[in-house]
Order: sequence, then C-alpha cells, then structure tokens
Amino acid sequence: MFYVLRIKNLKLRKAIHRMEIDRTGKFDGVFLKGITLRSGAFPSLGSFTLLHAGPPFSGTDIPLPVRNAAIHALIFEHHAETRDEAATLIDSGKVSFEPAQDWGVVTPLAQVISASMPLFVIGDDNHQAFAPVVEGAPVGLRFGSSDPACVENLRIHTQFLKLELIPQLNKTPVRMAAVIEKALAEGNECHSLTDRANAALLEQVDGLSGPYRSLLENSPGFVLPIIMGACSWWLQFGSASHDNGNGVVAVGGNGVSFGIRLRGKKHWNTVPAKPPTGNRFPQQENRPVVGAIGDSAVVDFCGLGGQALDCAPSLVSEWQKLLPEDWQIRPECTLCADTGVVSPTKVVQHQRVPIVNLALVSADAMGGILGKGFYEPDLAVFETSTGGATQ
Repeated sequence: MFYVLRIKNLKLRKAIHRMEIDRTGKFDGVFLKGITLRSGAFPSLGSFTLLHAGPPFSGTDIPLPVRNAAIHALIFEHHAETRDEAATLIDSGKVSFEPAQDWGVVTPLAQVISASMPLFVIGDDNHQAFAPVVEGAPVGLRFGSSDPACVENLRIHTQFLKLELIPQLNKTPVRMAAVIEKALAEGNECHSLTDRANAALLEQVDGLSGPYRSLLENSPGFVLPIIMGACSWWLQFGSASHDNGNGVVAVGGNGVSFGIRLRGKKHWNTVPAKPPTGNRFPQQENRPVVGAIGDSAVVDFCGLGGQALDCAPSLVSEWQKLLPEDWQIRPECTLCADTGVVSPTKVVQHQRVPIVNLALVSADAMGGILGKGFYEPDLAVFETSTGGATQ
C-alpha cells in the first residue's frame, strides 16, 4: 500500500517535497544559546508554582503522572523530604499549576518545571523560548514515573550542566537548523525518533568529559526539548510576520484536555484528550494510558514529527498497521505554505487533522512510558479556532 500511495499521489508528493526544504529553513538563525534556571528566567513565578504541559487544568484533579512529576519537583526544591509530605502540599492547595506555554516555555509529556530546574534557552538575538533539561532515559519526570531515582538523575544532570555544558554553550551556541537537517536526512522525524538529532547536537558541542558525553550519547531524548524549544520559538516569533497576527502559537495536551491557543489570545480552545494510538512495550499491554499529554505537539505543528513521517521509513514500517491510509498527504492538507505551521483553516477545509507523534504514558499511580505512537486531535478544536486562524 505504501508504494501504491506514492505513485497515485505524485503531485502531492512533489508539493510535500517542497515543504521538506522549509522544514529546516525556518530554523536558520535559531540557536541553542545557553541554560538558565526557571527562577532566573521568570523571577515573578512563585516557588510553589509548577509549570505543566498543555492548556490549564479545569479542576483540582490532575492526572497521576503529572502528580508524580509534581511530587518529585517539590522534593527537588527541598519543599518536601518525602512523597507523603509533597502530596500533602499538593492536596492542601499550597501548590499551583500553570500552563508552561503561557510563559513561553514548552515541557514534554508529564514533566512539570519548578523554580530551580534548568531550562534550555533557544532563539535568536531578539527572542527566546525555553524548555526543561530532561534527565536521560527512563525512568524520568517526563514519563510521570513514581521512581525516586528521577530526582537523583535530574540532580546529576544539573551538576554536569553547571560544570561542562553551560561553559561550552556560552562559547559556541548550537545551530538548530543543522541539527534538524542532519536528523531528517538520517531517518529521524525529530519527535519519536531523535537519536540522529541527538548525535548532530553533540557534534557541535566540544570539551565535554568522557563520562558526560557518554551519558548524553546514551540519552537520545536529551535533544527533544531543545527541538521543542526551537519549534515553540518559530510559533511565537518566527511565523508572526506571515500569519496576519492570528496563527497558532501554543499547542499541547495536559492528559485531560488537548488545546491550541492563537496569537494574541489568552484563552485555549480545547477538546477532551483521547489516549494516543501506538505499539506497547513488552509486559505493558494491560496498563491504562493517560490522554494526550505534553507540549511536544509544537514539533508536529511546525512540520516535523507526524508531518515528517516520510523522513522516517523505519517508523512508518513499525506503525504500518496503525497509521491512517492518508498519512502521506496530511502535511499538504494541514500546513500553511508560507509558515510551515499547521493552519486550523486549512485543516477544516480539507477535513484532515495533523498527526501528532506521542508517547503512551501510564495513567496509573506507577506512571512511566508504556509505548510509542501518535495522536489525532479532534477536528472540533480546529473548527472552534477557525474564526481567528489564518490559512
């Protein structure tokens, strides 16, 4: 079927190929510039305020994986010494939660960001976006794991950053266009698959010790928040001159709702967040999956991820029984030709939604990653937004 679709949609394939060039061109002049603490970037945010993915929570109940991440964050901040103490702080209302993207920050999956956590700084000379440093392979805060090793792993990464990565980035920022271009050429779509992107990032960073370089080489997801930051920068600042002032600037899920926010608007348009479709890891077949969660949808909304599956044949092969039959034409049917960003108007016109590549995160108290897959947002969120969106 893959071969037949390629032949039948030759004109569409040529149009999509033209967009492939724009996939990296939009990131020219965008750099990984440095690392700062959240408290330094946003001093007005209180120490008991945590930033989370997606739109605001509508009630007091938060998904269990986000709760796990919040408990770890409170321990990381030394606001609590035990899980029970941290849980009491949350249940008492002492802790507040705010959408990260409302502050110009993107955070992956269930990860929350507290005051002392390090943030990547991505952008140009005029504007920047922010994304948290992740603590390597699972277990991790971003997967909503309850494992206490998450906190220690983050502390190890934070110490390495201070001693090694920050000084190197201060000397030589990383060119994001080169990272993304090399990754796409080598079989990554820059969301579910990021090993080649991670290698391309490390090629631009000199002076790391053997142990730290080895740690990063074995953490292919280390680069993902950086790519997210570059995409968030484009949504917020790079596409502004092309979208008549009303394009998509924020998108993501919080495990309960999935939403988008348009330029100049404070309100998120939302729909219920269905769980992603995907392949489970061994022994994870029967555990519940939380609804779509994470700000990494910014990657797919910038023409990468689910809109760059043609660059990742191994992923297409892995998901061949799950992907919609029209996956190849989704970029042409959803992306604005001028910005390379998903256009709600175009989505509604073609009645096809973008594909958002997304991990399957457990909805139970143990948390953790259960598999990899993709999410198709409900068309209604785009229909609600078309009154202010541009093609």
